[in-house]
Amino acid sequence: MKQENLLAFLREALKHGQTLEGRTVAHSAVDIAQVMLPHQANVAGYVHGGELMKMMDNAAWVVACRHARKNAVTANVEEMNFHSRVRVGDLVLMHARITYVGRTSMEIRIDVRTEDLVTARCVQALTAYFTTVAIDAHGSPSPVPPLIITTDEEARLFEEGRRRHEEKRQRRGRS
Repeated sequence: MKQENLLAFLREALKHGQTLEGRTVAHSAVDIAQVMLPHQANVAGYVHGGELMKMMDNAAWVVACRHARKNAVTANVEEMNFHSRVRVGDLVLMHARITYVGRTSMEIRIDVRTEDLVTARCVQALTAYFTTVAIDAHGSPSPVPPLIITTDEEARLFEEGRRRHEEKRQRRGRS
């Protein structure tokens, strides 16, 4: 992350009363593996998209709670792209990591791959971005720690997340 971008981010964080006790992407990232079973599929043997979405929502929640160290709720799911089918018997491998942090919101990217346990063939199956909001004990939005960027890829993903966040705000009629 460029120095001027980092300074602007820190100024914004201070303006909203956030502490500078940030957390890295690695701090909250999770990897989940689960074999897909017949009760998760349709009659053709392909796993229902809703089953995968439920798993992804859970992964996003874990990442958000680990980053914020408080409860969180899903506010938005964006850019959910199915790349290939998931079959009964496939091992689903999910990698979920935080890509952007606002004042109370966090964007989590989830990449889903499948592995055929017999052939060891891996395929990218699904990618999505979940926006979660940290909440306090009363269910109100609550500030979250800033994200500490440590790599060029994390900086790129953070900037992309910031753009998506601004686009969502504009669609809602805010400036």
